[in-house]
Amino acid sequence: MNIVFIIILVFSLLASMLTSIWLLKMKNKKWQARLVAFSINTLILSIATILLYKLDVQTFHKQTEGLFSSLGLGVLMFFIPINTFLNFCILEFLKNKSMII
Repeated sequence: MNIVFIIILVFSLLASMLTSIWLLKMKNKKWQARLVAFSINTLILSIATILLYKLDVQTFHKQTEGLFSSLGLGVLMFFIPINTFLNFCILEFLKNKSMII
């Protein structure tokens, strides 16, 4: 996978995770934190897909390698539910951890 895609995916995961954890601690509403995580993932990855497509179609269209080679630029859209699921798992872990303590 191209290093640009990896950087964008990690940035999206970190941004949505930190925002949803902050919201969970402030309001203690897990469903709202999950919705914010999904929205941030969708926003960041959709904007990145559009910008990379406008930037240089030939470079990013079929640049990925390995497991996601057939997706091309669509790999960013493919990772929206994956990043959101990772955020759901992290929120669930934090929620259960805080109930134990």
